[in-house]
Amino acid sequence: MTCILVIDDDTAIRGMFARALRPLGDVEEANGGAPALRRLAARKFDLVVLDLHMPGVDGFSVLESLSAKGALNRDTPVFVVTADESQQARIRALRRHAIFLLSKPVNLAMLVSLAESSLKKAASRATPVPDKPASRATPVPDKPASRATPVPERPQADKPKKD
Repeated sequence: MTCILVIDDDTAIRGMFARALRPLGDVEEANGGAPALRRLAARKFDLVVLDLHMPGVDGFSVLESLSAKGALNRDTPVFVVTADESQQARIRALRRHAIFLLSKPVNLAMLVSLAESSLKKAASRATPVPDKPASRATPVPDKPASRATPVPERPQADKPKKD
């Protein structure tokens, strides 16, 4: 089953995101960076929705830990939601692990649509493609040369000469 982790220190926002995403799968919530890091170390998630600015362990620290070699959720797509409009914060998030940046207030229909699309792509990459069976075509024997019928050449129509 699909599992999504929503990380935000604001209870109302976290709950709103969780309710919107619940039709896509199991949704867990973390009320900050520290609890999120514990969950991310213990369980594989299919999608993470992350606020950048939280007290204590912020979203940038969570992104950094997700990018670490050997991290359990290293390949998990992360959607960053933030009220920070600065280009510096956005670039910093994208360089670490984020695949989408959504500005608060977040359009919930957009969040769900992006999540649905991302989860479908991840599922299609995870589904192994069955190997095609080897062709068992019977080789066609060569015709004996004496029986070969030559293809007659087509006569070319005479072209009118230009004077």
